[in-house]
Amino acid sequence: MDNSGKEAEAMALLAEAERKVKNSQSFFSGLFGGSSKIEEACEIYARAANMFKMAKNWSAAGSAFCQAAQLHLQLQSKHDAATCFVDAGNAFKKADPQEAINCLMRAIEIYTDMGRFTIAAKHHISIAEIYETELVDIEKAIAHYEQSADYYKGEESNSSANKCLLKVAGYAAQLEQYQKAIDIYEQVGTNAMDSPLLKYSAKDYFFKAALCHFCIDMLNAKLAVQKYEELFPAFSDSRECKLMKKLLEAHEEQNVDSYTEAVSSCGAGSPHQTWSCEFPPFCLWPQALAVDSFLPSPQNPHK
Repeated sequence: MDNSGKEAEAMALLAEAERKVKNSQSFFSGLFGGSSKIEEACEIYARAANMFKMAKNWSAAGSAFCQAAQLHLQLQSKHDAATCFVDAGNAFKKADPQEAINCLMRAIEIYTDMGRFTIAAKHHISIAEIYETELVDIEKAIAHYEQSADYYKGEESNSSANKCLLKVAGYAAQLEQYQKAIDIYEQVGTNAMDSPLLKYSAKDYFFKAALCHFCIDMLNAKLAVQKYEELFPAFSDSRECKLMKKLLEAHEEQNVDSYTEAVSSCGAGSPHQTWSCEFPPFCLWPQALAVDSFLPSPQNPHK
């Protein structure tokens, strides 16, 4: 069956579901099993939605799932309603990102009302990803990652919470909200160093926190590095710490060549290469070296 045939079948299912709903509202149906007709209509709407998905008519699929969700709410079937809203959101992702967010938010409302905060957190991440990739609204993406982290923390899912917080920190740095990024990197780094399994990642987070300090003030960055060495002695011998010290030294001496060499050491094949892609302040520095005003001048030592 081609797509047009699938759409025709889906439309026929919609008409059948609508008849079921209309019949359930009659006086006699109210006396004799009106709710069963609503249940049948829910099932038929879901079948229609899946047929629309097969035809790649994503908007129609999303609308059909929404109709099924509304009927489930009418039947007080909250879990089924939330599931349908999520299915609707997944369909709308391919056609109407804003409507996808609306549906996922409806699902989140139901899940939080039911106390299912871990599932709600997962869908906040989905919304954040839509804002990241489709609607390109980083502030709203941050808000949803933060909400997800809060829910995960409340459920003691600290690893999942930290993943969300690290996304927030990366975007905060991109938006030049450096103190916010510092607070998160230090918090996650401090937690990591107390874990036998995670302690080796602590140096990454302290390094990124130091980079954010560097973007605010060089003296703050130097003091931060000293603090991290005292807090986590293994940081002193790490490549991250040595690189940070080279950057600070070159910056203090206004030595562009040394600075360029230090940054180049994070090129291809280096463990730091991914940071140059994912960590905004760091990735901009090689380009910034092309202008003389990047390093502080004697007239403006704190630039």
